[in-house]
Amino acid sequence: MSDEIRKDGVTPDEEGAVEAGAQDGSPVEQELPDREDVLPKDHETYTPQGGGSGTGSGPIKEVAAAEGSPVLVPKADSDAVTLPQVGPEVATAEALGLTVEDGAAGTDGPPDGVPERPEVSSFRLLMTLGVAGVVAGALLVFVFLWSDPLVKAEEARVIREAVTEVLKGPERFESVYVLDGELTTQVPAGVDTLDLDKVYLGYDESGNSMGFAMVHARFGFQDLITVIFGYDPEARQVLGMKVLDHSETPGLGNKIEEMPFVGEFDGVDTPLEGVKPDRNTGASNQVDMITGVTISSRAVVRTINERIEQLGDLLVAYEIQPATVSGGPASESGGGEDR
Repeated sequence: MSDEIRKDGVTPDEEGAVEAGAQDGSPVEQELPDREDVLPKDHETYTPQGGGSGTGSGPIKEVAAAEGSPVLVPKADSDAVTLPQVGPEVATAEALGLTVEDGAAGTDGPPDGVPERPEVSSFRLLMTLGVAGVVAGALLVFVFLWSDPLVKAEEARVIREAVTEVLKGPERFESVYVLDGELTTQVPAGVDTLDLDKVYLGYDESGNSMGFAMVHARFGFQDLITVIFGYDPEARQVLGMKVLDHSETPGLGNKIEEMPFVGEFDGVDTPLEGVKPDRNTGASNQVDMITGVTISSRAVVRTINERIEQLGDLLVAYEIQPATVSGGPASESGGGEDR
């Protein structure tokens, strides 16, 4: 658009030219308004931020939400419609399909057709909780009394089989208790044998001692490793070893209960020395540790050495007693344990 067409006003000469053009049918150039007249002024534009410069700047002023929009005017109080207030009892009754009379919502009690909620006393609640607690406690006691003998019988069976294994098949064995720094089979009345430390002495068919079986535990890589092993105090040799319980890594740490590691303890001299297989010199007290399971296998070796150090002298002193060796206290035959 050229500057000649865009003008602020129309002069009389221009009006005549427009009329003449309209009469003879020639095209008439229409003038457009100036850009500044079309765009809103700064003071007419609402700017939330306010200030600044350029289009849209200027002071903040309040404007109507929408110019020309109708304003809602509340009706007079006489024309207002009040909705009925429905209480929870009425809503429940309607949901159940019961009949509710007019004005029932404003009464103190429940509407007609809705059953009144009974009030439960605190004493009744306490009695209910007390009875439930007594029943639960009695059930726990019953389960314990029923399962405890079964658990102890299973533990005795495991020990019996383990003693037979580490002592290489004794004819029988007996429990020998550690009491007041000595080994004895005679326990004073009133002393619970379950609380006493003990070892197991095995005998062959001729009544001769075959050695002691001892249980001990020590921390391994993750948790306690419990082992039982046979020991000959006179020869100072480990007769055999068996892992009773452990929590080592499955597939790796449990190799301590498998062959050939278990076979390393058959007839080895004490004190034991755990070495890597490539460093074994052939000494009679060396035990090959498991590659990749060094901590667990070393814990087994230390467990056996620690137990022998604790009771070694007591075992030698008890073993040399002729009465005990030849005619010791009787116990169950066939690998049984004297309870």
